[in-house]
Amino acid sequence: MLGDAITLNGSITITTAFLDGAGDAAGNLSGSPAADVAAIESAAGIAPFGLDLPPDHFATEGSLVGQSFTAAAGQVLSFDWSFATRNDLFFDHAFVVIDGRLTTLATTAKPGGGLQSFAYTVARTCQVMLAFGVDDMTTFTGVSSLSIGNLQLGAVAAPVPEPSTWALFGAGLGVLGWFARRPRFSGANLQDRARARHRIRCGSGPCPAAS
Repeated sequence: MLGDAITLNGSITITTAFLDGAGDAAGNLSGSPAADVAAIESAAGIAPFGLDLPPDHFATEGSLVGQSFTAAAGQVLSFDWSFATRNDLFFDHAFVVIDGRLTTLATTAKPGGGLQSFAYTVARTCQVMLAFGVDDMTTFTGVSSLSIGNLQLGAVAAPVPEPSTWALFGAGLGVLGWFARRPRFSGANLQDRARARHRIRCGSGPCPAAS
């Protein structure tokens, strides 16, 4: 788990809320601040800058949860989701990553409206890596959230997670261990990536302050 995430009544909610004493802090649910987007991309197996959206919407911070599980060819992974945002200017972004493949669920421009459903058919028997995320775009202000529920695997709605495999919605999110097993960037490397992202976006000078 990275960033702000909670579980409640079998569903999970993640937000883009940072704890900086500004207005966004009121939208934080867990007491953990949103994470830098470079750390989110690394944990989800996404290439650097892979969460940026065209033409010029740059991901800045957010939250991510994920887990791995074994699935057989032909099984259907499904879940319900909803997206909410207080940002009416920039394209905050909710997404799912399945084995490194990024799929946008919603943006501020296309929020989806109410409860939505998603389904994915597993192509071959394998260990599947699954992650859900939401991120701020362009600025660090304006809280958006993604809620996930009714996560299932199987043609006949066999419930997932199963006790014998994994427990994504376990108490305290303590079972989200696959992130810990992935190679982690050192603080210096993350700083280097942040500086590179700054140079790409802003050139040699400071980025303009958010309005």
